[in-house]
Amino acid sequence: MSSASKPLYRLKGSVNNYPWGKSGSKSLVAQLAPNAIGSSFTTEESEQYAELWLGTHPNGPSSLFAAETTLQDVLTSYPTLLGSAAQKWPDTTQLPFLFKVLSIARALPLQAHPDRVRARKLHAQDPKSFVDANYKPEIAICIGRAGCVKYVPGLQGGAPDEVAFSGFVGFMPLSDIAAALHGTPELRAAIADDARVDAFLEAPSEERLKDVYTQLVTRADVAAHVRAYVSRTKDRAADGTREGAYAALAAKVADQYPGDVGVFATVFFMNYVQLRPGEGVYIADDEVHAYLEGDIIECMATSDNVLNAGLPAPDPASSEVRAFADTLSYTSAPAPFYMLPALEHSKHTTAYRPPLQEFVVLHTALARAGDEERVCAQGAVVGLVLSGRVRVRAGGEELELEKGGAVFVGGREEVVVSALDGEAEVWWAASFI
Repeated sequence: MSSASKPLYRLKGSVNNYPWGKSGSKSLVAQLAPNAIGSSFTTEESEQYAELWLGTHPNGPSSLFAAETTLQDVLTSYPTLLGSAAQKWPDTTQLPFLFKVLSIARALPLQAHPDRVRARKLHAQDPKSFVDANYKPEIAICIGRAGCVKYVPGLQGGAPDEVAFSGFVGFMPLSDIAAALHGTPELRAAIADDARVDAFLEAPSEERLKDVYTQLVTRADVAAHVRAYVSRTKDRAADGTREGAYAALAAKVADQYPGDVGVFATVFFMNYVQLRPGEGVYIADDEVHAYLEGDIIECMATSDNVLNAGLPAPDPASSEVRAFADTLSYTSAPAPFYMLPALEHSKHTTAYRPPLQEFVVLHTALARAGDEERVCAQGAVVGLVLSGRVRVRAGGEELELEKGGAVFVGGREEVVVSALDGEAEVWWAASFI
């Protein structure tokens, strides 16, 4: 293999600043950025650092750390570096996945990612807003510090002093949604369609859930009802009951987005998940979600397509809100349905395997200096050092990396990682392992 197409490269990622990101040095993204971006990065305490991207998507492409060359340029010139992905997707030289770190201080928008058919249609209609035609199933894995997110009693998930991430994922069981509708007059008033609500309560179904939910998210005047509910239930917040949990969550989200339809559209319809470090969820395309707080590793099929309907709410009459409501699967299931287990992979590594062809995510945790792990790959691999200092070897090349250092390995090469000073952890995304 020539030096121009060597299998091991240090990567330079991209950082995104969004209002929901953590501020300044409190953000894990900002902590990783000096080594993920380079010496040009400086942390501004007034800035919100939300995302670190590693991949080839044009909205945030990675480049070689010490050169102007993009990773996409390398893969276009040497597609064999994609390994098995080159055979699976012969019409593209993009990485099949996009690898991210998110550092979340407040609720992300209420959103869904369209499936392939709708993504192609949206891209054709509005290529400026939908820059790719791919779908975007994703996983999120909690990497925060245990206890850094306040535990909300009364709902499934987590445990006191252990929660490090919280968010809303998928629709709750129909019976739970029906109970919330039945017991919350402000919610019923916000929907403002007794016939739809009564039909759902009489015979809950996913089709009737779509009717009710679409009516809610396309309503223009819900702020007064949100305020009324938060005011009425303020003394019940977190009293240990399900109703107290709803009150606490509504107050939290409404404090961030006063009067927003997303307050009702999340709290009374969606599963609230509280994750401990190392726990993960899988979000299929067309599934509703809204992450709330914490630090996560995120990996997805290579796409940046998203449809929003709240937090903050677009114009409820906009085509985006209607497309959001139409694209949802309306799968109704309890929170464990969305959980993605950590599977034993090898001595120092666990694996997160969603039901996809595009990627698998691995977590390597090395306990002491000299500990070593071999990662056998059949496709392209991206690694990110989350803590400690490591040496990465592949194809006769090697790199030493510290916290925030990122690496690309291609060409079906075995990756060997070893701890240099003590404890170290590396997260990997790979097209096939």
